[in-house]
Amino acid sequence: MRFLSGSRPGRWIIWVVYRTFNKPLPVPHAAEWMMIPEHSVDQVLETGALRSLMPQDVLEAARRMDRQRREHDERHAKES
Repeated sequence: MRFLSGSRPGRWIIWVVYRTFNKPLPVPHAAEWMMIPEHSVDQVLETGALRSLMPQDVLEAARRMDRQRREHDERHAKES
C-alpha cells in the first residue's frame, strides 16, 4: 500500500477501495492524503479537525486544509 500512496493516482485508488468497502483509511495514508506530517495526525484527531478516518471525512478535511493553506499564502503574499 505504501507504494500506491506515494503517487497521486495511487492515493485515489486506495481512497476508492476503502470508500467502496466503507472502511476507515489507515492513519499513514490519511496523513499523506492531507499532506500533514504523520506525527501530527494524533494531534489532528485529538483536536477534532478530522472527525474520523472514513474516506469521505478525510477528503473533506483535505479540501478544508488546502483552502486554508491557499488563503494563508494569499494573505502573506499581500503583506509582502
